[in-house]
Amino acid sequence: MTKTSDLFADRTLTGMLLHQAEQSGDKVALTIVGENLTYADLVSRSTSVARGLIELGIGRGDVVAVLTENCADQVLIQFATARLRAIEVMLNTAYKGDFLSHQLRVSGAKVIVVDEALAENLVEVLDLLPELEHVVVRGGTPALDLPARLHLSHVSGLHGYDATALDLEDPLWSDPSTITFTSGTTGPSKGATMTQNYMCNFAEIEASIWYRTPEDTFYSCGPLFHLAAKGIGVLGAMRRGVRCVQDERLSVSTFWKRIREENCNATLMLGSVAMLLWTLEPSDDEGVDTIVGVPAPPVSLQPAMEERWRCKFESVYGMTEAAPLSVTGPNTPLRPGSSGAIVREYFDVRIFDDNDFELPRGEIGEVVVRPMQPHSIFEGYYREPEATSAKFRNLWFHTGDLGRIDEDDYFYFEDRKDDYLRRRGENISSYEVETAIVKHPAVLQVGVVGVESEMAEQEVKASIVLRPGVTLDEVELIDHCIRSMPYFAVPRYVEYLTTLPFTPSGKMQKEKLRATGTTDCWDREAAGIRLSGKNQTRVPTPEGVA
Repeated sequence: MTKTSDLFADRTLTGMLLHQAEQSGDKVALTIVGENLTYADLVSRSTSVARGLIELGIGRGDVVAVLTENCADQVLIQFATARLRAIEVMLNTAYKGDFLSHQLRVSGAKVIVVDEALAENLVEVLDLLPELEHVVVRGGTPALDLPARLHLSHVSGLHGYDATALDLEDPLWSDPSTITFTSGTTGPSKGATMTQNYMCNFAEIEASIWYRTPEDTFYSCGPLFHLAAKGIGVLGAMRRGVRCVQDERLSVSTFWKRIREENCNATLMLGSVAMLLWTLEPSDDEGVDTIVGVPAPPVSLQPAMEERWRCKFESVYGMTEAAPLSVTGPNTPLRPGSSGAIVREYFDVRIFDDNDFELPRGEIGEVVVRPMQPHSIFEGYYREPEATSAKFRNLWFHTGDLGRIDEDDYFYFEDRKDDYLRRRGENISSYEVETAIVKHPAVLQVGVVGVESEMAEQEVKASIVLRPGVTLDEVELIDHCIRSMPYFAVPRYVEYLTTLPFTPSGKMQKEKLRATGTTDCWDREAAGIRLSGKNQTRVPTPEGVA
Protein backbone atom coordinates (compact mmCIF):
# COMPACT_ATOMS: atom_id res chain seq x y z
CA MET A 1 0.00 0.00 0.00
CA THR A 2 1.22 3.50 -0.84
CA LYS A 3 1.90 5.59 2.25
CA THR A 4 0.14 8.95 2.57
CA SER A 5 3.56 10.58 3.01
CA ASP A 6 4.64 9.22 -0.40
CA LEU A 7 1.58 10.70 -2.10
CA PHE A 8 2.54 14.20 -0.98
CA ALA A 9 6.34 13.98 -1.13
CA ASP A 10 6.45 16.68 -3.80
CA ARG A 11 4.48 18.98 -1.50
CA THR A 12 7.40 19.28 0.91
CA LEU A 13 10.41 21.56 0.55
CA THR A 14 12.66 18.51 0.86
CA GLY A 15 10.82 16.63 -1.87
CA MET A 16 10.78 19.68 -4.13
CA LEU A 17 14.55 20.16 -3.85
CA LEU A 18 15.40 16.46 -4.25
CA HIS A 19 13.22 16.23 -7.36
CA GLN A 20 15.02 19.13 -9.05
CA ALA A 21 18.43 17.78 -8.04
CA GLU A 22 17.57 14.43 -9.60
CA GLN A 23 16.40 16.13 -12.80
CA SER A 24 19.24 18.63 -13.23
CA GLY A 25 21.69 18.48 -10.33
CA ASP A 26 24.48 20.37 -12.12
CA LYS A 27 22.26 23.29 -13.10
CA VAL A 28 22.78 26.52 -11.15
CA ALA A 29 19.71 27.01 -9.00
CA LEU A 30 20.72 30.13 -7.12
CA THR A 31 23.20 32.94 -7.57
CA ILE A 32 23.08 34.68 -4.22
CA VAL A 33 25.30 37.64 -3.40
CA GLY A 34 27.77 36.44 -6.06
CA GLU A 35 27.82 32.77 -4.97
CA ASN A 36 26.58 30.07 -7.37
CA LEU A 37 24.82 27.01 -5.95
CA THR A 38 23.64 24.13 -8.13
CA TYR A 39 20.65 22.00 -7.20
CA ALA A 40 23.07 19.28 -6.09
CA ASP A 41 24.97 21.83 -3.96
CA LEU A 42 21.78 22.83 -2.21
CA VAL A 43 21.02 19.21 -1.32
CA SER A 44 24.49 18.37 0.00
CA ARG A 45 25.11 21.66 1.80
CA SER A 46 21.68 21.83 3.41
CA THR A 47 22.12 18.23 4.58
CA SER A 48 25.43 19.20 6.19
CA VAL A 49 23.74 22.15 7.92
CA ALA A 50 20.92 19.85 9.07
CA ARG A 51 23.49 17.59 10.75
CA GLY A 52 25.04 20.64 12.38
CA LEU A 53 21.64 21.72 13.72
CA ILE A 54 21.06 18.22 15.12
CA GLU A 55 24.31 18.65 17.09
CA LEU A 56 22.81 21.84 18.54
CA GLY A 57 19.75 19.92 19.69
CA ILE A 58 17.35 20.85 16.88
CA GLY A 59 14.65 18.33 16.04
CA ARG A 60 11.04 18.14 15.00
CA GLY A 61 9.06 21.24 15.97
CA ASP A 62 12.07 23.25 17.21
CA VAL A 63 12.55 26.80 15.93
CA VAL A 64 15.71 28.22 14.35
CA ALA A 65 15.83 32.01 13.94
CA VAL A 66 17.88 33.81 11.30
CA LEU A 67 18.94 37.44 11.69
CA THR A 68 21.15 38.03 8.66
CA GLU A 69 21.32 40.02 5.48
CA ASN A 70 20.62 38.06 2.28
CA CYS A 71 23.06 35.16 2.04
CA ALA A 72 23.31 31.48 1.10
CA ASP A 73 23.00 30.44 4.75
CA GLN A 74 19.41 31.68 4.85
CA VAL A 75 18.41 29.32 2.04
CA LEU A 76 20.44 26.40 3.39
CA ILE A 77 18.89 26.78 6.84
CA GLN A 78 15.41 26.83 5.35
CA PHE A 79 15.98 23.49 3.60
CA ALA A 80 17.88 22.07 6.58
CA THR A 81 15.09 22.82 9.04
CA ALA A 82 12.51 21.47 6.59
CA ARG A 83 14.42 18.18 6.40
CA LEU A 84 14.47 17.98 10.21
CA ARG A 85 10.74 18.81 10.41
CA ALA A 86 11.81 21.89 12.36
CA ILE A 87 10.72 25.50 11.79
CA GLU A 88 12.67 28.50 10.53
CA VAL A 89 11.86 32.15 11.22
CA MET A 90 13.70 34.91 9.37
CA LEU A 91 13.77 38.22 11.21
CA ASN A 92 13.84 41.77 9.89
CA THR A 93 17.46 42.93 10.15
CA ALA A 94 16.34 46.45 11.09
CA TYR A 95 14.71 45.19 14.27
CA LYS A 96 16.21 45.82 17.67
CA GLY A 97 14.97 46.28 21.24
CA ASP A 98 11.33 45.37 21.83
CA PHE A 99 10.72 44.69 18.12
CA LEU A 100 13.41 42.01 18.09
CA SER A 101 12.76 40.52 21.51
CA HIS A 102 9.01 40.21 20.82
CA GLN A 103 9.47 38.06 17.72
CA LEU A 104 12.16 35.89 19.26
CA ARG A 105 10.13 35.43 22.43
CA VAL A 106 6.94 34.52 20.54
CA SER A 107 8.76 32.06 18.27
CA GLY A 108 10.62 30.45 21.17
CA ALA A 109 13.73 29.97 19.04
CA LYS A 110 16.33 27.57 20.47
CA VAL A 111 19.04 28.60 18.00
CA ILE A 112 19.69 31.92 16.27
CA VAL A 113 22.08 32.51 13.37
CA VAL A 114 23.10 36.19 13.38
CA ASP A 115 25.40 38.43 11.36
CA GLU A 116 28.40 39.72 13.29
CA ALA A 117 27.29 43.29 12.56
CA LEU A 118 23.88 42.63 14.16
CA ALA A 119 25.07 40.61 17.14
CA GLU A 120 25.08 43.54 19.58
CA ASN A 121 21.37 44.14 18.89
CA LEU A 122 20.77 40.54 19.91
CA VAL A 123 22.91 40.80 23.05
CA GLU A 124 20.80 43.70 24.31
CA VAL A 125 17.66 41.52 24.50
CA LEU A 126 19.10 38.12 25.54
CA ASP A 127 17.79 38.41 29.09
CA LEU A 128 14.24 38.38 27.65
CA LEU A 129 14.76 35.11 25.73
CA PRO A 130 14.74 32.19 28.19
CA GLU A 131 14.24 29.54 25.48
CA LEU A 132 17.30 30.52 23.43
CA GLU A 133 20.23 28.12 23.83
CA HIS A 134 22.69 28.74 20.99
CA VAL A 135 24.00 31.86 19.24
CA VAL A 136 25.67 31.10 15.89
CA VAL A 137 27.56 34.04 14.36
CA ARG A 138 28.25 34.73 10.68
CA GLY A 139 31.34 36.75 9.79
CA GLY A 140 33.86 37.05 12.58
CA THR A 141 33.24 35.70 16.06
CA PRO A 142 33.09 38.78 18.29
CA ALA A 143 33.74 38.61 22.01
CA LEU A 144 30.09 38.76 22.94
CA ASP A 145 29.05 39.15 26.56
CA LEU A 146 26.60 36.25 26.73
CA PRO A 147 24.80 34.82 29.76
CA ALA A 148 26.43 31.61 31.02
CA ARG A 149 23.45 29.52 29.87
CA LEU A 150 24.10 30.34 26.19
CA HIS A 151 26.56 28.64 23.84
CA LEU A 152 28.43 30.69 21.22
CA SER A 153 29.70 29.21 17.95
CA HIS A 154 30.55 30.19 14.38
CA VAL A 155 28.40 29.36 11.37
CA SER A 156 31.29 27.50 9.75
CA GLY A 157 30.67 24.79 12.34
CA LEU A 158 27.32 24.02 10.71
CA HIS A 159 29.01 23.29 7.39
CA GLY A 160 31.58 20.75 8.49
CA TYR A 161 29.40 17.68 8.78
CA ASP A 162 28.94 14.66 6.54
CA ALA A 163 26.58 15.48 3.69
CA THR A 164 25.32 11.94 3.07
CA ALA A 165 21.59 11.38 3.35
CA LEU A 166 20.07 11.57 6.80
CA ASP A 167 18.48 8.48 8.29
CA LEU A 168 15.38 10.31 9.54
CA GLU A 169 11.65 10.06 9.06
CA ASP A 170 10.67 11.97 5.91
CA PRO A 171 8.95 15.32 6.45
CA LEU A 172 5.22 15.60 5.82
CA TRP A 173 3.39 18.16 3.71
CA SER A 174 1.47 19.16 6.84
CA ASP A 175 4.59 19.90 8.91
CA PRO A 176 4.94 23.52 10.01
CA SER A 177 8.10 24.83 8.35
CA THR A 178 8.08 28.62 8.46
CA ILE A 179 7.00 31.43 10.77
CA THR A 180 6.59 34.78 9.07
CA PHE A 181 5.64 37.75 11.21
CA THR A 182 2.86 40.04 10.07
CA SER A 183 3.30 43.79 9.81
CA GLY A 184 1.57 44.32 13.15
CA THR A 185 -0.52 47.29 12.03
CA THR A 186 -3.25 46.59 14.61
CA GLY A 187 -1.04 45.56 17.52
CA PRO A 188 2.14 43.57 18.12
CA SER A 189 3.24 41.53 15.11
CA LYS A 190 1.97 37.96 15.04
CA GLY A 191 3.80 34.91 13.74
CA ALA A 192 1.87 33.27 10.91
CA THR A 193 2.70 29.56 10.78
CA MET A 194 3.02 28.04 7.31
CA THR A 195 3.33 24.36 6.44
CA GLN A 196 5.68 22.86 3.89
CA ASN A 197 2.68 22.50 1.58
CA TYR A 198 1.86 26.20 1.97
CA MET A 199 5.40 27.13 0.95
CA CYS A 200 5.34 24.76 -2.05
CA ASN A 201 1.94 26.01 -3.18
CA PHE A 202 3.04 29.61 -2.77
CA ALA A 203 6.16 29.02 -4.86
CA GLU A 204 4.26 27.14 -7.58
CA ILE A 205 1.44 29.67 -7.99
CA GLU A 206 3.68 32.73 -7.75
CA ALA A 207 6.09 31.31 -10.33
CA SER A 208 3.18 30.77 -12.73
CA ILE A 209 2.96 34.56 -12.98
CA TRP A 210 6.42 34.97 -14.51
CA TYR A 211 7.61 31.51 -15.61
CA ARG A 212 7.74 31.06 -19.38
CA THR A 213 10.51 28.57 -20.31
CA PRO A 214 13.12 26.32 -18.63
CA GLU A 215 15.73 28.93 -19.54
CA ASP A 216 14.16 31.67 -17.41
CA THR A 217 16.27 33.56 -14.89
CA PHE A 218 14.56 35.59 -12.19
CA TYR A 219 16.18 38.65 -10.60
CA SER A 220 15.42 39.60 -7.00
CA CYS A 221 17.00 42.04 -4.59
CA GLY A 222 14.35 42.11 -1.88
CA PRO A 223 15.08 40.88 1.65
CA LEU A 224 14.63 37.15 2.20
CA PHE A 225 12.97 37.76 5.57
CA HIS A 226 10.02 38.87 3.46
CA LEU A 227 7.78 36.19 1.94
CA ALA A 228 7.64 37.84 -1.50
CA ALA A 229 11.36 37.69 -2.25
CA LYS A 230 11.68 34.24 -0.70
CA GLY A 231 8.60 32.74 -2.36
CA ILE A 232 8.27 34.53 -5.70
CA GLY A 233 11.99 34.51 -6.46
CA VAL A 234 14.07 31.87 -4.69
CA LEU A 235 11.47 29.17 -4.04
CA GLY A 236 9.46 30.03 -7.16
CA ALA A 237 12.51 29.45 -9.34
CA MET A 238 13.35 26.21 -7.56
CA ARG A 239 9.82 24.94 -7.92
CA ARG A 240 10.17 25.39 -11.69
CA GLY A 241 13.75 24.12 -11.88
CA VAL A 242 15.21 27.41 -13.14
CA ARG A 243 17.71 29.93 -11.79
CA CYS A 244 17.20 32.84 -9.41
CA VAL A 245 19.67 35.68 -8.98
CA GLN A 246 19.28 37.07 -5.46
CA ASP A 247 21.33 40.15 -4.62
CA GLU A 248 22.06 41.41 -1.13
CA ARG A 249 19.89 44.52 -1.37
CA LEU A 250 18.21 46.95 -3.75
CA SER A 251 20.48 49.34 -5.62
CA VAL A 252 18.43 51.71 -7.74
CA SER A 253 21.48 52.88 -9.65
CA THR A 254 22.58 49.36 -10.67
CA PHE A 255 19.20 47.58 -10.86
CA TRP A 256 19.01 47.39 -14.66
CA LYS A 257 22.75 46.77 -14.97
CA ARG A 258 22.43 43.66 -12.78
CA ILE A 259 19.55 42.35 -14.90
CA ARG A 260 21.69 42.76 -18.03
CA GLU A 261 24.78 41.17 -16.43
CA GLU A 262 22.88 38.07 -15.27
CA ASN A 263 20.72 37.80 -18.39
CA CYS A 264 17.48 37.86 -16.37
CA ASN A 265 14.13 37.96 -18.11
CA ALA A 266 11.83 38.46 -15.09
CA THR A 267 12.01 40.45 -11.87
CA LEU A 268 10.10 41.57 -8.80
CA MET A 269 9.31 45.19 -7.98
CA LEU A 270 8.05 45.40 -4.43
CA GLY A 271 6.43 48.42 -2.83
CA SER A 272 7.91 51.67 -4.12
CA VAL A 273 10.68 50.13 -6.27
CA ALA A 274 8.89 50.86 -9.56
CA MET A 275 8.39 54.50 -8.61
CA LEU A 276 12.03 54.87 -7.57
CA LEU A 277 13.24 53.41 -10.86
CA TRP A 278 10.80 55.61 -12.77
CA THR A 279 12.58 58.73 -11.48
CA LEU A 280 15.86 57.71 -13.14
CA GLU A 281 16.91 59.19 -16.43
CA PRO A 282 15.89 56.73 -19.19
CA SER A 283 18.74 54.61 -20.52
CA ASP A 284 19.32 51.81 -23.03
CA ASP A 285 20.04 49.41 -20.13
CA GLU A 286 16.42 49.47 -18.97
CA GLY A 287 14.14 46.61 -19.88
CA VAL A 288 13.02 43.11 -18.94
CA ASP A 289 10.34 40.77 -20.28
CA THR A 290 8.17 40.42 -17.18
CA ILE A 291 7.83 42.49 -14.01
CA VAL A 292 5.88 41.18 -11.04
CA GLY A 293 4.62 44.36 -9.39
CA VAL A 294 3.43 44.04 -5.79
CA PRO A 295 1.36 46.13 -5.93
CA ALA A 296 0.90 46.86 -9.61
CA PRO A 297 2.00 50.37 -10.62
CA PRO A 298 -0.58 53.18 -10.71
CA VAL A 299 -3.00 52.75 -13.59
CA SER A 300 -2.03 56.18 -14.89
CA LEU A 301 1.66 55.19 -15.20
CA GLN A 302 1.52 51.52 -16.14
CA PRO A 303 1.29 51.96 -19.96
CA ALA A 304 4.20 54.41 -19.97
CA MET A 305 6.28 52.13 -17.75
CA GLU A 306 5.61 49.12 -19.98
CA GLU A 307 6.63 51.10 -23.06
CA ARG A 308 9.80 52.50 -21.50
CA TRP A 309 10.91 49.23 -19.91
CA ARG A 310 9.73 47.05 -22.83
CA CYS A 311 7.96 44.80 -20.35
CA LYS A 312 4.67 43.28 -19.37
CA PHE A 313 3.48 43.84 -15.82
CA GLU A 314 1.95 41.03 -13.79
CA SER A 315 0.59 41.27 -10.28
CA VAL A 316 -0.82 39.36 -7.35
CA TYR A 317 -2.95 39.87 -4.26
CA GLY A 318 -2.52 38.17 -0.93
CA MET A 319 -1.24 38.51 2.60
CA THR A 320 1.12 36.54 4.82
CA GLU A 321 -1.69 34.37 6.12
CA ALA A 322 -3.14 33.45 2.71
CA ALA A 323 -1.40 33.95 -0.59
CA PRO A 324 -1.63 34.31 -3.46
CA LEU A 325 -5.41 34.72 -3.61
CA SER A 326 -5.42 36.27 -7.09
CA VAL A 327 -2.86 36.33 -9.89
CA THR A 328 -2.33 37.44 -13.44
CA GLY A 329 -0.28 35.55 -15.99
CA PRO A 330 -0.06 34.46 -19.62
CA ASN A 331 -3.75 33.55 -19.75
CA THR A 332 -4.95 36.15 -17.25
CA PRO A 333 -4.01 39.64 -18.44
CA LEU A 334 -3.57 42.40 -15.87
CA ARG A 335 -6.66 44.59 -16.03
CA PRO A 336 -6.36 48.23 -14.91
CA GLY A 337 -6.79 48.45 -11.16
CA SER A 338 -7.05 44.70 -10.59
CA SER A 339 -4.72 42.09 -9.11
CA GLY A 340 -5.79 39.30 -11.42
CA ALA A 341 -8.29 36.47 -11.13
CA ILE A 342 -9.04 34.51 -7.97
CA VAL A 343 -7.07 31.25 -7.67
CA ARG A 344 -10.19 29.11 -7.20
CA GLU A 345 -8.29 25.82 -7.21
CA TYR A 346 -6.88 26.63 -3.80
CA PHE A 347 -9.00 29.40 -2.28
CA ASP A 348 -12.66 30.24 -1.75
CA VAL A 349 -12.61 34.03 -1.68
CA ARG A 350 -15.72 36.07 -1.03
CA ILE A 351 -16.77 39.62 -0.17
CA PHE A 352 -18.73 40.07 3.09
CA ASP A 353 -20.49 42.97 4.75
CA ASP A 354 -19.99 43.84 8.44
CA ASN A 355 -22.50 41.14 9.43
CA ASP A 356 -20.71 38.43 7.41
CA PHE A 357 -23.34 38.28 4.70
CA GLU A 358 -21.99 37.86 1.19
CA LEU A 359 -22.26 40.91 -1.08
CA PRO A 360 -23.17 40.82 -4.79
CA ARG A 361 -20.46 40.94 -7.46
CA GLY A 362 -18.99 44.39 -7.87
CA GLU A 363 -19.82 45.63 -4.37
CA ILE A 364 -17.08 46.57 -1.90
CA GLY A 365 -16.75 44.70 1.37
CA GLU A 366 -14.29 42.77 3.50
CA VAL A 367 -12.26 40.05 1.79
CA VAL A 368 -12.69 36.66 3.48
CA VAL A 369 -11.15 33.33 2.53
CA ARG A 370 -11.32 29.59 3.18
CA PRO A 371 -8.93 26.96 1.78
CA MET A 372 -10.17 24.62 -0.95
CA GLN A 373 -7.34 22.18 -0.19
CA PRO A 374 -5.67 21.24 3.11
CA HIS A 375 -2.79 23.37 4.37
CA SER A 376 -3.24 26.01 1.66
CA ILE A 377 -3.43 28.94 4.08
CA PHE A 378 -1.60 29.53 7.34
CA GLU A 379 -2.16 27.19 10.27
CA GLY A 380 -2.69 30.00 12.77
CA TYR A 381 -0.66 32.52 14.73
CA TYR A 382 2.17 30.76 16.54
CA ARG A 383 1.37 30.38 20.24
CA GLU A 384 -1.54 32.82 19.93
CA PRO A 385 -4.77 30.78 19.77
CA GLU A 386 -7.00 33.69 20.77
CA ALA A 387 -5.66 35.91 17.99
CA THR A 388 -6.12 33.02 15.56
CA SER A 389 -9.74 32.44 16.61
CA ALA A 390 -10.52 36.14 16.32
CA LYS A 391 -9.49 36.17 12.67
CA PHE A 392 -11.54 33.06 11.82
CA ARG A 393 -14.95 34.49 12.61
CA ASN A 394 -17.80 32.26 11.40
CA LEU A 395 -15.18 29.83 10.04
CA TRP A 396 -13.88 32.36 7.49
CA PHE A 397 -10.48 34.01 7.70
CA HIS A 398 -11.16 37.76 7.76
CA THR A 399 -8.33 39.58 6.01
CA GLY A 400 -9.12 43.11 7.14
CA ASP A 401 -8.91 44.20 3.49
CA LEU A 402 -11.69 45.77 1.49
CA GLY A 403 -12.15 44.69 -2.11
CA ARG A 404 -14.55 43.68 -4.82
CA ILE A 405 -14.79 40.85 -7.36
CA ASP A 406 -16.20 41.48 -10.82
CA GLU A 407 -18.31 39.19 -13.00
CA ASP A 408 -15.17 37.69 -14.58
CA ASP A 409 -13.76 36.77 -11.15
CA TYR A 410 -11.12 39.50 -11.24
CA PHE A 411 -10.22 40.92 -7.83
CA TYR A 412 -9.82 44.64 -7.06
CA PHE A 413 -8.21 45.78 -3.83
CA GLU A 414 -9.90 48.92 -2.50
CA ASP A 415 -8.40 49.64 0.92
CA ARG A 416 -7.51 48.33 4.31
CA LYS A 417 -10.69 48.18 6.35
CA ASP A 418 -9.05 50.35 9.00
CA ASP A 419 -8.09 52.87 6.31
CA TYR A 420 -11.60 53.28 4.95
CA LEU A 421 -12.42 56.60 6.59
CA ARG A 422 -15.64 58.49 7.16
CA ARG A 423 -16.03 62.26 6.94
CA ARG A 424 -19.19 64.29 7.46
CA GLY A 425 -21.40 61.25 6.83
CA GLU A 426 -19.54 60.12 3.69
CA ASN A 427 -17.44 56.97 3.32
CA ILE A 428 -14.10 57.66 1.65
CA SER A 429 -11.62 55.18 0.19
CA SER A 430 -8.07 56.34 0.88
CA TYR A 431 -7.01 54.29 -2.15
CA GLU A 432 -9.26 56.29 -4.47
CA VAL A 433 -8.01 59.60 -3.04
CA GLU A 434 -4.41 58.45 -3.45
CA THR A 435 -5.08 57.37 -7.04
CA ALA A 436 -6.41 60.83 -7.86
CA ILE A 437 -3.60 62.74 -6.16
CA VAL A 438 -0.77 60.73 -7.73
CA LYS A 439 -2.02 61.73 -11.18
CA HIS A 440 -0.62 65.22 -10.55
CA PRO A 441 2.69 65.33 -12.47
CA ALA A 442 4.60 66.65 -9.44
CA VAL A 443 3.55 63.82 -7.13
CA LEU A 444 5.65 60.67 -6.79
CA GLN A 445 3.90 58.93 -3.87
CA VAL A 446 1.05 59.66 -1.50
CA GLY A 447 -0.49 58.15 1.61
CA VAL A 448 -3.95 59.21 2.73
CA VAL A 449 -5.32 58.62 6.24
CA GLY A 450 -8.14 59.79 8.44
CA VAL A 451 -7.18 61.94 11.42
CA GLU A 452 -9.15 63.15 14.39
CA SER A 453 -11.66 65.90 13.71
CA GLU A 454 -13.06 68.46 16.10
CA MET A 455 -16.48 67.84 14.53
CA ALA A 456 -16.58 64.05 15.09
CA GLU A 457 -15.71 61.40 12.54
CA GLN A 458 -12.53 62.24 10.61
CA GLU A 459 -10.69 64.68 8.39
CA VAL A 460 -8.58 63.68 5.40
CA LYS A 461 -4.79 64.01 5.61
CA ALA A 462 -2.49 63.52 2.62
CA SER A 463 1.22 62.80 3.10
CA ILE A 464 3.03 63.39 -0.18
CA VAL A 465 6.46 62.71 -1.64
CA LEU A 466 7.21 64.93 -4.62
CA ARG A 467 9.30 64.03 -7.63
CA PRO A 468 12.98 65.03 -7.30
CA GLY A 469 13.64 68.69 -7.98
CA VAL A 470 9.94 69.61 -8.12
CA THR A 471 7.86 71.88 -5.89
CA LEU A 472 4.09 72.02 -5.56
CA ASP A 473 2.10 74.76 -3.90
CA GLU A 474 -0.58 73.38 -1.59
CA VAL A 475 -3.28 75.50 -3.19
CA GLU A 476 -2.39 74.13 -6.63
CA LEU A 477 -2.63 70.62 -5.18
CA ILE A 478 -6.07 71.33 -3.71
CA ASP A 479 -7.29 72.73 -7.04
CA HIS A 480 -6.13 69.48 -8.66
CA CYS A 481 -8.08 67.53 -6.03
CA ILE A 482 -11.20 69.60 -6.52
CA ARG A 483 -11.12 68.69 -10.21
CA SER A 484 -10.45 65.02 -9.47
CA MET A 485 -12.65 63.91 -6.58
CA PRO A 486 -15.83 64.61 -4.62
CA TYR A 487 -15.66 67.70 -2.41
CA PHE A 488 -15.92 65.64 0.78
CA ALA A 489 -12.81 63.60 -0.16
CA VAL A 490 -10.52 66.59 -0.80
CA PRO A 491 -7.81 66.55 1.88
CA ARG A 492 -7.97 69.16 4.59
CA TYR A 493 -4.41 68.52 5.76
CA VAL A 494 -1.32 68.24 3.54
CA GLU A 495 2.25 67.46 4.45
CA TYR A 496 5.29 66.98 2.20
CA LEU A 497 7.73 64.24 3.20
CA THR A 498 10.99 62.94 1.73
CA THR A 499 9.86 59.31 2.15
CA LEU A 500 6.79 57.36 3.19
CA PRO A 501 7.00 54.54 5.74
CA PHE A 502 6.65 51.01 4.36
CA THR A 503 6.81 47.54 5.90
CA PRO A 504 9.30 45.04 4.46
CA SER A 505 6.40 43.52 2.54
CA GLY A 506 5.77 46.78 0.73
CA LYS A 507 2.63 47.85 2.60
CA MET A 508 2.43 51.47 3.64
CA GLN A 509 2.54 51.91 7.42
CA LYS A 510 -0.38 54.27 7.68
CA GLU A 511 -0.50 54.02 11.44
CA LYS A 512 2.74 56.06 11.43
CA LEU A 513 1.13 58.73 9.24
CA ARG A 514 -1.80 58.92 11.65
CA ALA A 515 0.46 59.04 14.69
CA THR A 516 2.22 62.22 13.55
CA GLY A 517 -1.11 64.07 13.61
CA THR A 518 -1.64 67.42 11.94
CA THR A 519 0.51 69.84 13.95
CA ASP A 520 3.05 70.30 11.15
CA CYS A 521 0.55 70.04 8.29
CA TRP A 522 -0.77 72.72 5.99
CA ASP A 523 -4.48 73.19 6.82
CA ARG A 524 -6.75 73.90 3.85
CA GLU A 525 -9.54 75.38 5.95
CA ALA A 526 -7.15 77.54 7.95
CA ALA A 527 -5.96 78.85 4.57
CA GLY A 528 -9.54 79.92 3.81
CA ILE A 529 -10.45 77.13 1.40
CA ARG A 530 -13.74 75.54 2.39
CA LEU A 531 -15.67 73.37 -0.04
CA SER A 532 -19.36 73.22 -0.84
CA GLY A 533 -21.06 70.16 -2.28
CA LYS A 534 -23.49 72.13 -4.41
CA ASN A 535 -21.05 73.27 -7.07
CA GLN A 536 -17.89 71.75 -5.64
CA THR A 537 -16.33 75.17 -5.39
CA ARG A 538 -14.59 77.13 -2.70
CA VAL A 539 -16.72 79.13 -0.29
CA PRO A 540 -15.61 81.55 2.42
CA THR A 541 -14.81 79.97 5.76
CA PRO A 542 -17.01 81.58 8.46
CA GLU A 543 -15.01 83.09 11.27
CA GLY A 544 -14.49 80.63 14.10
CA VAL A 545 -15.61 77.59 12.10
CA ALA A 546 -13.09 74.91 11.21
